[in-house]
Amino acid sequence: MDRRKFLQGAASLLPAGGWAAPARPPNLLFILADQWRAQTLVSSGDPDLIAPNLAAVARQGVHFDRAYVSNPVCSPSRASILTGRYPHACGVTRNNVLLPLEEQCVPEQLRRNGYSTGYIGKWHLDGEAIPGFVPPGPRRRGFDYWAAFNRGHNYYSSTYFGDSEQPLQKGGFEPDYQTDLAIDFIGRHKDRPFCLFLSWGPPHTPRKPPPRHQTRYAPGQFRLRANVPAEYAAQARRGMAGYYGLCTALDDNVGRLLEALQETGTAEDTLLVFTADHGDMLGSHGLEYKGVPFEESTRVPLLMRYPRRIAAGRSSNLLVSNVDLAPTLLSICGAPQMEGSQGRDLSQQVLTGQGDRPELIYTYGRLGSAEEWRMIVRGYDKLVVDKEMKPVHLYNLSQDPHEMHNLAADPGYRRKRDEMHAVLSDWRRRIGDGMDPSGLRRRD
Repeated sequence: MDRRKFLQGAASLLPAGGWAAPARPPNLLFILADQWRAQTLVSSGDPDLIAPNLAAVARQGVHFDRAYVSNPVCSPSRASILTGRYPHACGVTRNNVLLPLEEQCVPEQLRRNGYSTGYIGKWHLDGEAIPGFVPPGPRRRGFDYWAAFNRGHNYYSSTYFGDSEQPLQKGGFEPDYQTDLAIDFIGRHKDRPFCLFLSWGPPHTPRKPPPRHQTRYAPGQFRLRANVPAEYAAQARRGMAGYYGLCTALDDNVGRLLEALQETGTAEDTLLVFTADHGDMLGSHGLEYKGVPFEESTRVPLLMRYPRRIAAGRSSNLLVSNVDLAPTLLSICGAPQMEGSQGRDLSQQVLTGQGDRPELIYTYGRLGSAEEWRMIVRGYDKLVVDKEMKPVHLYNLSQDPHEMHNLAADPGYRRKRDEMHAVLSDWRRRIGDGMDPSGLRRRD
């Protein structure tokens, strides 16, 4: 019996509600783009994006079309990915904060389970430093190989660090050399399970694509989302031309990674994950960038490809938070879960499309400021409250996917608003977000 049939047969003997790792744990190739919104994907129906390699990943695996972040800015979101905890719980509620050393992280768990671990690219979890040398040891959170920097977006005069404080300078388009390093890592670790995080800076600003894509998109070609105001259309189109050029340049590198997996014989046994730390408004509602509770800011791409275990061509409307990624990935890789994890293990949903379905997602932003907000999405109902827990936005995303008809003050939706408010308050209490178990708000 060949190995594939053996593993398939063994899987059929597993309990319906559980998942046991295959004899050979999968490699994990985790690709993180910065500020790539969910709506900008071929598999999400974007008519303008040229990204054949990401389209292939979606066809060959599963596309989660309703993936959200815990907080739509860089550091808090990245902390949630690594820890499986909400930003308030893991101590990273804003950008440029050091992830507390006592927090457990995915690569530490995988390393204990025999994985080779590596990190390439932007880190943004080591405080204020730019570009920022992160020394070997606990601040690298279990990553042994390191070709990274703390923060910055300088795509054509890039600096990164290895194990020495001596900066390494690279010319050309930053994600190109980072992909070179990733391909080298894959080749050197093809005979042992590996965990490699590849963290690209684009399509975050500056919106300057490499020469091969600088004229790929003309501003006039874009079909704007319905929620882009007419007076903002010209500015939105200019921004999109650069943004989409960067996205296509990243897709080139996804293609190179797929080729490397194939050439090294690791494609079948590699769980490839593509996602982002937050989205980008790109003119929707007359806004730019991130940090707000609209779908373009809070929802991100989530593609997973693992040919040995994930059937090709699935699309899922499962509600997924990036808090769920850590427990899910650890489960698929056969590693122990981390104490204090707040995310949900969705491995059965990833692998088979079966199993428990989360009822809701919970997201917040701008904590500690006057613009603080919290949001839940349950089914297709979405509620946003302000700092004082007053409802300020209410939408049904099935009927109003562009969030153009705010129902928060509509008397006809009072019952729905109150019901959603109660659910949000209960979830906030359960995860310890500024409230004690009695439901009373704690003083900051």
